[in-house]
Amino acid sequence: MKRRSVLDHQSVKRDRRKSLLVSKRTLGQFGFGLVKIFLFLLALGGLSLSFVSGYQFLSSSPYFRLDNIVVAGVKDDLGRELIKMSGVTKRDSLLSLDAATIKRNIEAHPWVRSVLLKKEFPRTLEITAEREEPVAIVLLDKMYFLGTQGKIFKEVARDDPVDFPVITGLSPGDENNGEYIKRVSSFLGLLHREGTPLSAEELSEVHVKGDGTLTIYMSGLPFKVLFGNDDFIRKLDLLQHIIKHLGTAHRLDQVRCIDLGYADRAIVAFMDRVVQRS
Repeated sequence: MKRRSVLDHQSVKRDRRKSLLVSKRTLGQFGFGLVKIFLFLLALGGLSLSFVSGYQFLSSSPYFRLDNIVVAGVKDDLGRELIKMSGVTKRDSLLSLDAATIKRNIEAHPWVRSVLLKKEFPRTLEITAEREEPVAIVLLDKMYFLGTQGKIFKEVARDDPVDFPVITGLSPGDENNGEYIKRVSSFLGLLHREGTPLSAEELSEVHVKGDGTLTIYMSGLPFKVLFGNDDFIRKLDLLQHIIKHLGTAHRLDQVRCIDLGYADRAIVAFMDRVVQRS
């Protein structure tokens, strides 16, 4: 029994010695892992610092100093305004220009619809601007320009051109104004297509009634035309036939009104009588 106890004691010692060696080996591996992580982070920090230092050096280098700002898509006077609004000067480095900020600054100009920027290294910035093109003047509490995209983009200033059709009948603050303006814009877009009997240049007024129906006045026609609120393509084609017929009969100057607000017919009101046309 004593011999077995001694052997058991020796076995316990060997086990403890083995466990201690395993613990030391594990701690050594863990410590080595920490050293590798530390060295990696140190190298990464050094690399990042090198990049930052290199970027700062290049940004301040005269080689990338902005020397030329080119503006395309707009006239020279507007182009000069856009350069001022951009906040960019020839002291800036092309490498460090913030394109998003420059784009936002320029697009704040009321006559600019969109902007495209391009950096031409080493020292040129290209600004391509798309100008807003008014198609009508909207009469609300004040006069505003309506653009080709169907959006009001600017209040009419004293020195702005005003040779555009006028949209009347809208009430300031009416929640339906957005829908009505979109309807007018759609009609104007159709009016500019080729082959229509009406010349867009001769359109003088589009009146929007309270129910959203449109009435137009043309400088080349001695009468008003009621268009309703939809189906404008068909109605423009029908109007073309009616005007052609009236012109052939030499009766255009006798017309008081043409009502196209019906789905199955048109009504022509003469000075002395009314005629329906299917």
